[in-house]
Amino acid sequence: MLEEFRVHNFKSLINVVFQPQHTNLLLGINNSGKTNLCQALQFVAASSQHPLSLCADSVGGRFGMTNFALNKSTIEFYVKADVPFEQESLTFEYRFVVSPPRQGAVDTEVRLHREALRVTGGGFDKTVLFDNKSGRVQVLNEKEYLEGKKSYDETTAPTETTILQRLYDPNTNSRSNCFRQYLNAWIYYDLSPIAMRGYTHKPGEYIVAQNGGNLASVLYALKTSNERDYRELLKIVQQIEPRLDLINFFGGSDNNVFMVFEDGDRNALPAGNASSGTLRFLALAYILLIQPRGILSPLCIIEEPENGLYVNFLKTMFEMVGSATARSQLIFTSHAPYFIDLFDEYVNGIFVLSRRKEYTEISQPDVEEVKKRLEYYPLGEQHFREMLG
Repeated sequence: MLEEFRVHNFKSLINVVFQPQHTNLLLGINNSGKTNLCQALQFVAASSQHPLSLCADSVGGRFGMTNFALNKSTIEFYVKADVPFEQESLTFEYRFVVSPPRQGAVDTEVRLHREALRVTGGGFDKTVLFDNKSGRVQVLNEKEYLEGKKSYDETTAPTETTILQRLYDPNTNSRSNCFRQYLNAWIYYDLSPIAMRGYTHKPGEYIVAQNGGNLASVLYALKTSNERDYRELLKIVQQIEPRLDLINFFGGSDNNVFMVFEDGDRNALPAGNASSGTLRFLALAYILLIQPRGILSPLCIIEEPENGLYVNFLKTMFEMVGSATARSQLIFTSHAPYFIDLFDEYVNGIFVLSRRKEYTEISQPDVEEVKKRLEYYPLGEQHFREMLG
């Protein structure tokens, strides 16, 4: 579980400290920094899998990553998390610093400046697993350390990637790999109604893409490989679409698959003509309850899940959140008062982001005060009246 996340000089985020609970809600007016915080988390997760410049491109581009007013060339990240390892839980502390390019620079790559990972638990006490200083690396041989030898291997590495991404030896770097896999499993969603109507197919897809663009492909794989889960998903969606009898597919043998909704009279509605709310509900139901990685995903970020959903269906959707919390730590953003109202039991996970002139400020409302006011004002109304911060 993510215990603490710090970021300095990433877009509007200057010295931001985020200490999430199990279920979290980010609130704030437009351009307050909610998406910037989500993208900072996304960048860290992606850096354990891909080159840094590619990670930067996925969160808005490598130019303009830093705060325009701070005039500082590096971005700093810190992650503290408790992660299961074999039969115990380990506490990892991961720091890394990157240098993004500036406009007009000859070198347009994002470069690693500094990186270090420490672990506590299971015979380790804030032990440095690796230390990377601009490509000069020391890596602990974890197996020998547990045998009483504090042995570090020295090597060099390119600065276009983190050393965490490059460690694969399960014997000498098993704990570092455990943390890498933890970050790998973070998922970020900003579902797009246009993308969810797509029909591009890739055989064997089971993870919904960030924008939902492979929804038809993923559901086709589910129906052809796991009929039980397909029927469970269909039953969930029938709560908001009672006329729905089945979801059918055409294609699948080439690069395209077409999703069609059918009622009991075999009237067919192509996914391209389905409502945005139905597609979003279908995608969220799969993500939160069915998706295989959902069992393993320790952190799931979902931007504005209420978009396009009829207000009476929000509670139905939120019931899925309660089921998913057993598997994932959840972070939502929202502007919808009726969705915010549903967080009565998760008040300690509400964070308010406020945009000052040159930076974002993050705060948490007083839990006891919020609960007292619930007698008179629901959470959404408290947010509207700016009582939460």
